[in-house]
This record gives sequence, structure tokens and C-alpha cells, in this order.
Amino acid sequence: MAINWQYYHWHLEPSAVCTLKCPRCPRTEHPDTPWLNKNMTLDFVKKFFTSDMLRNHVRRVTMCGDVGDPIYCKEYIEICRYIKSVNPRIHIFTITNGSHKKPEWWTEFGSVLNEYDTVNFSIDGYDDASNNLYRINSNWSSIIDGIKALRAINQDVFINWAAIVFKFNQDYLDNIANQARLLGMDVLQLTKSTKFGSKYGGYGGVNDPLEPREEFISSSHRYERSTLNLSGRIQKNTDYLEYNQTKYIEIKNQYQDQPITPLCEIGNRGIYVNAEGVVFPCSWTSFPYTSLSHGDKTIQWTDSFFSKHRQQLNLHNRTFDEIVSDPLWNQCSQGFTDK
Repeated sequence: MAINWQYYHWHLEPSAVCTLKCPRCPRTEHPDTPWLNKNMTLDFVKKFFTSDMLRNHVRRVTMCGDVGDPIYCKEYIEICRYIKSVNPRIHIFTITNGSHKKPEWWTEFGSVLNEYDTVNFSIDGYDDASNNLYRINSNWSSIIDGIKALRAINQDVFINWAAIVFKFNQDYLDNIANQARLLGMDVLQLTKSTKFGSKYGGYGGVNDPLEPREEFISSSHRYERSTLNLSGRIQKNTDYLEYNQTKYIEIKNQYQDQPITPLCEIGNRGIYVNAEGVVFPCSWTSFPYTSLSHGDKTIQWTDSFFSKHRQQLNLHNRTFDEIVSDPLWNQCSQGFTDK
């Protein structure tokens, strides 16, 4: 089994549980999402992350929910401990809001991680009141205590502050950078979005209270990110980076005349397993919006490929090899070249 886009980088949603009520999260916009409040278990993860897979093929695991937060998975620490015990060089990338966990939890979690790992704290505000303008029901003190506990137990793990730019924080970015630096964090990541009233319907139009200045809105109609290195450290993830750069050139050439370049085949976007166990090429294909539009085509979510076939593409029902060798999966991949 050669390393390829299907095995190299994985994106797991360990938990579809979240304590927050962010207004533009799919769980808030579409509370009928079928896999809300589900959790992965360690036994389930071991079914597809065998020792052979982890030692010889997996190089990065992104832990991030589309509708949940990984730290609310009941066995999250155990899952990470298992992965690192088999292959300590795997890059575990945890993306979390960081709220409502005790420092003792972060101390135990930090003891599992090493210099190959990253924890992104998704924090948009500069204090509790501002953070709750979007990360509704977040708890500032527990976030800050968690960061301190994580850094105290582990000086090697990379800890990042990841913020979306909104109207309420656009003039406080220097303040945010200074706070992150004082906490011993490594990187400030700023994300430009298009999910604002002037771009999306239903958000109040040009009077959207969250919409920042034009300079902070994505011009490509996708998420655009910039990073500021706060600590000067460089992370030890050369296995992933070197392979990713090589694969990028190969796939870019292969798809140069096609409408899209599938980042899942490059390894930039990990093959995605949601909390229900359904496998997707990447998380961008999984969002449960009522309808999806592209060009002159509109499809209802209930009629979409992954909704109709989710039982056949579910790791609770079949092995990963059975899923990706099924003609259904090939049918999906062929869609990358449909014009």
C-alpha cells in the first residue's frame, strides 16, 4: 500500500458535540443535521487506524469538527494517546474553541503531545465580552487557563491563536497578538471570510453587524489566511511538508486543464471522517446546507451524493479499503473533472 492522498492526511471529527452557539456554524444554521452530538470512540478509531496504517502511511491527522469540537469527545485524549504511542512523529493538529475544560484536562492532554503537534485555539475576541459576540457561550477564563496549563506542561507543542476577522475585532488585532505572545503562543492565524451580509443572504445585508472592512473580507470567496510567527520557532513536520510540496506539483499538472484542483488528492485537505463515520474526500464536501449551488446547478442536500450514499460510505459498516475501492467512490472522484 503506497502513501497516497487517501492515506497520508486524515481529517477526523471526533465529536459533533459543541457548547458554543456560533451563529454561522452549520449546527446553528441547520439544527436538523443528522449526526449532531455523536462521538467517535477509541475502538472505532482503531478499526481504520491500525498499527500498520499509522506506522507506514498516516503522517498528519487534523482533528476538527464541522459541527462539533474535538475536545468534547469523551475519549479524545485516549484517541490521541493511541495514535502517538504507535507513531510519535504523526502531526496531530487539534482545532478547538478551548472552552469549559479544567486545567487538569489540558495538563493530561499536553502530556500526550510532542514537538510534532499543534493546538489551534479559535479565539476571535480580546476579552470575554468580545469573544462572545461570535463564539456565543464561550468561556474566556477557561480558555486562557487551558492555554497556560498546556504551555506549562509542554514547551514543545505548537500553540496557535486562530481568529476570524470581524467588525468587533478588526481594530484590536495588535492587542490580540500581544496577548498571544504573552501566553507563550507560537502563531497568530488570521482568517478572512465571505460569510457576511454583503456576500451571503440572510445575514442582514450591508447592515450585517459582524461584517468587517472590505480589506478583511476574502476576495476569492473562500477562506484566506495569514500567519504571524510570534515565537520564532519552526515546527518539526517535515515529513508532511515535503510530501505535500511534491504531491502539489504532481496533481497541479494533472488537473491544469480542469475546473478545479482537488486539494484532497494533494494532501492539503485530509480525507474526512465525520462523527457519524461517513467518509468524504474532504470536509468541504460535507457541509449540510439545505441546498448547494455551483454555476447554474442547485441541488438539495438530501439529494446530494454523500447524503444518499452515506450508509455505503460509513466506516461503521465497511472498511476504508472497501469504501475507496467501491465504484461509488470512483464516481465521486470523476466529478473533479466535470465541467
